[in-house]
Amino acid sequence: MAIGTPSKKFRLSLSQVCGLILSWLLLFMTGIPLLQAEESAPTPLLTLKSLKIEGADKIKAGKIKKQLTVALPSLAPWRKKPAFKQENLEADIEQIKLFYQSQGFYHTKITPEIVQKNYQVAVTLHIQEGPWIKVTQIEVKGAEVIGEAALKKLRGQSPLKAGDRYNDDSYEELKRLYLNYFQNQGHFRATLAGTVYLDDETNSAKIVLNISPGPICYFGEVEVKGARHTPQYFILRKLAFRKGETFSLAKIYDSQKNLFDTDLFRSATVTPEEVPREQTTIPITVNVQEKKRRSLKVGMGYGDEELFRARLGLRVRNAAGGGRMLDLEGKYSSIETRATGTFTSPQIFTSYLDFVASGGWVRRELPSFTDQSFYTQARLERDLPWKFRVYAGHSFEYARPFDIPLSTLVLLQDTESGKIYRSSMIIFGLSRDTTINPSDPTGGGKINFTGECALDFLGSNLEFYRNIFEIRRYRTIVKDFVFSGRLKFGIIQPIQSTTQIPIQRRFFSGGYNSVRGYRLDYLGPRTAGGDPLGGDALVEGNLQARVPLYKKFRAVGFLDFGNVYLKATNIDLGQLKYASGFGLNYLTPIGPVGLYFAWPLNPIDPRVDTFRVHFTIGPSF
Repeated sequence: MAIGTPSKKFRLSLSQVCGLILSWLLLFMTGIPLLQAEESAPTPLLTLKSLKIEGADKIKAGKIKKQLTVALPSLAPWRKKPAFKQENLEADIEQIKLFYQSQGFYHTKITPEIVQKNYQVAVTLHIQEGPWIKVTQIEVKGAEVIGEAALKKLRGQSPLKAGDRYNDDSYEELKRLYLNYFQNQGHFRATLAGTVYLDDETNSAKIVLNISPGPICYFGEVEVKGARHTPQYFILRKLAFRKGETFSLAKIYDSQKNLFDTDLFRSATVTPEEVPREQTTIPITVNVQEKKRRSLKVGMGYGDEELFRARLGLRVRNAAGGGRMLDLEGKYSSIETRATGTFTSPQIFTSYLDFVASGGWVRRELPSFTDQSFYTQARLERDLPWKFRVYAGHSFEYARPFDIPLSTLVLLQDTESGKIYRSSMIIFGLSRDTTINPSDPTGGGKINFTGECALDFLGSNLEFYRNIFEIRRYRTIVKDFVFSGRLKFGIIQPIQSTTQIPIQRRFFSGGYNSVRGYRLDYLGPRTAGGDPLGGDALVEGNLQARVPLYKKFRAVGFLDFGNVYLKATNIDLGQLKYASGFGLNYLTPIGPVGLYFAWPLNPIDPRVDTFRVHFTIGPSF
């Protein structure tokens, strides 16, 4: 066999090798990619279709859902369902058990029911709350220094009493109640240690509070920092305490609020300084940061009576120094347009009196008349104890009513269309404002009494005295359930040469801001044609309940009452007109948006007074 000539056997082996290579190439180009595609295809993710809670009795389902980290599906059908992982649900179940323990339930069992269909999961948490921990005794040690009467009062205010279900939040409130009381009674260094003796077999808890009062402490020297334009004496007089007084933590908080209420500072802190424990005089540091010298405020809204309304205001702080304030403001609506300016000089001549001067132009377009007026006013104001504020001064007004129906002029003979009425008045007033969260009140209230007396020797051609008393109260019954009430009484009487009050100075009632369910200014005496005449006396009141629905949506129910009387001697509470209704509002950054329906309960004219719909956007200016 010649060298270099391949044998038959070798040729067959080469063919097999070539076939094997071709086979591998074919598999690589066809089969392997398909296998890889099959192996790398992603498994569809599970989504959460629904999550229900069943068996929750003492603890509301809404509070339980707040403990979840699992994203819940939206009620909106177009929103994408959130992803679901069972390990996340298991972690949330353990968190819910801990939450139940904090609420006094130590035997809670949670059984999840998971139903999967087409990669969508429906979860139901079956909860067996079990028995709750009952507080059997609350023992307070070390509180003898405040006396039995004070202890009795604290027990009455206690958020947790014997017989109640134990929960961590109420326990913390209980400790704060006692500690704050001691710190408000001069015991600045008071400490409190609480112990809960829990027995999960008998489901009982004994609470022991150990209080160490420490010595009575007093306010010491006050140092003011950060004030560049505001005088120090102004800041010191806004503090709710003086050097040498018994220390009170509540007076620290009140002082900070007083400083913020001036609108001069963007931050204000009143801080007790660290001193040796044996020292009973506590120095105080007041640290303020002033606001910008000028600020511009713009507001807009809408109401079914005022229609579009707008406000533009410029405030200049520390105008000419000394904490003085200058306010220029313009307001517009279909009912009232005004341009005003106010200058406030606090603590004039370093006294406790504030000087306020104001003036402006006002135009009103009301159902029974239109008027324009110019006014100036100067008064002295002063703060009194218990958050009262009093003022006295002088006001001058030129008013000209016009567009008055002839039938009105016949009945109000001292009212002349186009006549200028000049009123030079002594003014005085007393007020108190303890409203909590004024933009959306939840507590506190207002008391306001104003008086005006216009006399001929002061330069008036219209002589009268006018008094208005109004009180408002707000109270949170339970969380976010707010009950409010208002009562207003007004009287005006002609004196000296004036025999009848002209229309622009008379009282009117009815409409969204007074008695809903009746047309604007429609209550009280009217002409034969139905035009309001107004009266010398006014009685108004409102009762209202605001109930949370969902997030910032609230339901409102109300009862309004009121009337206007031609003469003060005609006041008869049996003639009050009543209206009731309900509404829905939503709290927005620019104020509440509300829709209200009101029905007159004893209508003046049943053919006309059926019901009223009030729609408002933004606050009333």
